[in-house]
Amino acid sequence: MTMRLRVVLVFLAFGFVRTAAAQTPPPPPPPLWDVQVGGSFVGTSGNSDTSSLGADFGAHRRWTNWQLEAAATAVTTSDHGEQTAERYVALARGKRPLSALLSISAGERLERDQFSGLDFRSVLDGGLGWALVRGPQWTLDGVTSIAWNHEDRTDNTSLDHPIGLLQILSKIPFGTGADTTQRFAYFPDFKESSAYRSEAEITAQAAMTNTLALKFGYLWRFANAPVAGFKKNDNTTTASIVLRWKAATAAP
Repeated sequence: MTMRLRVVLVFLAFGFVRTAAAQTPPPPPPPLWDVQVGGSFVGTSGNSDTSSLGADFGAHRRWTNWQLEAAATAVTTSDHGEQTAERYVALARGKRPLSALLSISAGERLERDQFSGLDFRSVLDGGLGWALVRGPQWTLDGVTSIAWNHEDRTDNTSLDHPIGLLQILSKIPFGTGADTTQRFAYFPDFKESSAYRSEAEITAQAAMTNTLALKFGYLWRFANAPVAGFKKNDNTTTASIVLRWKAATAAP
């Protein structure tokens, strides 16, 4: 599947879930803080001997003038005791509104994925956030930032490049117990134009109880100039059980 087709499919999903959400009542205001932790495990034995473990974390803290969000994911898979996939990502972002549309935004992203040729990657960015759509049944946010990308690679090379971050994030609630998000990010490389990267992700989450939910996600990653010997495309599909907690009071 080509990169153009994948991007088109993500944006078609935007329109589909937005139309479906038009029939749902508006959600309550966001809480002062919220935290969720998810986990998944699949294992086989006998004729096959495989295991797959996934975990994710997300949190938000909202003040009058500032908002902080953090997230982390981990995926590891083995086949007959041999590691076949292992990826860790952690990120944090803070933003302060300047107007109903505009905010200042800064973030840090850390990543390790040796099966894509990365011992370590750090992306530090700062720029502007955009509240493009603010409605009870659909929100759309954008980020435009200048960033610094540092990589330590499995071929014993490293790089430090100035890059950019262009991202849109859509969220559509279905009542008070379910929502879906769609994200597309593009990372142009200002030092080596052919080394651009992009990501497309869609998730869906539905509550089973006040604290328990099911979450499904699909992530596509593309690196136009990967580490030598590695492919340009990576795909990750996840299904997990999520525990959620939130403050009883609404955000200011």
